[in-house]
Amino acid sequence: MATDTGDIETPVHPMQLAMGRYFKHPGAVIGLIVLVCWILVTIFAPVLAPYDPADLVGRARQAPSAAHWLGTDMLGRDVLSRVIYGSRISISIGLIAVLLGGIPGVILGLLAGYFGGWVDTVISRFVDALLAFPSILLALVVIAALGASIQNMMIAVGIATLPDYARLVRGTVLSIKSQPYVEAARLVGNSHFRIMARHILINANAPIVVLATLQIGSAILIGAGLSFLGLGAQPPTPEWGLMSAEGRQMLQRAWWISTFPGIAILSVVIACNLVGDGLRSALDPKMRMG
Repeated sequence: MATDTGDIETPVHPMQLAMGRYFKHPGAVIGLIVLVCWILVTIFAPVLAPYDPADLVGRARQAPSAAHWLGTDMLGRDVLSRVIYGSRISISIGLIAVLLGGIPGVILGLLAGYFGGWVDTVISRFVDALLAFPSILLALVVIAALGASIQNMMIAVGIATLPDYARLVRGTVLSIKSQPYVEAARLVGNSHFRIMARHILINANAPIVVLATLQIGSAILIGAGLSFLGLGAQPPTPEWGLMSAEGRQMLQRAWWISTFPGIAILSVVIACNLVGDGLRSALDPKMRMG
């Protein structure tokens, strides 16, 4: 006897639904394309850069030309090559800083939301103390204590982003831990660690991913600001914020020295924000795509 299966609908995986919602968002798609292009630039920098970023390859402050598409800086180094190699440093600063702030921030927020009581009070007061400072000011304080270097700048930016993760995860955990499946896991004898890892954190990953994507752009911007102030990357490192600072005194005579690194920073930050907004809409079924 033949069975008519024509009316049976194949269940769609939630990830497929999320991807479908994401790719309906034109801005999110554009942001993803820009971000992927910059990632490819960081990977293939030695192939794409026409010159070594530290070599003096032309006259100082030479305007954009066929030989030097983005011109040369005040020492005669190729700006295009330095922007390409600078992507490795600036994007790495964003990624590593987000990890340095995200991992402890998620742990603190998870502990505060799950255990509550005095654990929540202590962690919340610590997070509130960090939130009392603007991110850039908090990063400046950390840099002043540790000294100016790329590594210390990553730590400083990571600490500046930590409170956002802790606050977000705490609120998410408070709403998840009251769900029936969490109570059932507790009744069958699962340990606190297993409940937090297998039943709570895994269901809180969507907002964490969205925040991390948005924070990459913020971390790159803060890192560039610190380098611009001379508190991050040091010469002759090809870092976008430092490159913008090096040409700030010559904007009228050699505008390209600062302008192109600034455009690079702007493009990555906007791309991260667009991708983050797209992920937020795609992963939250309550939101409609525009």
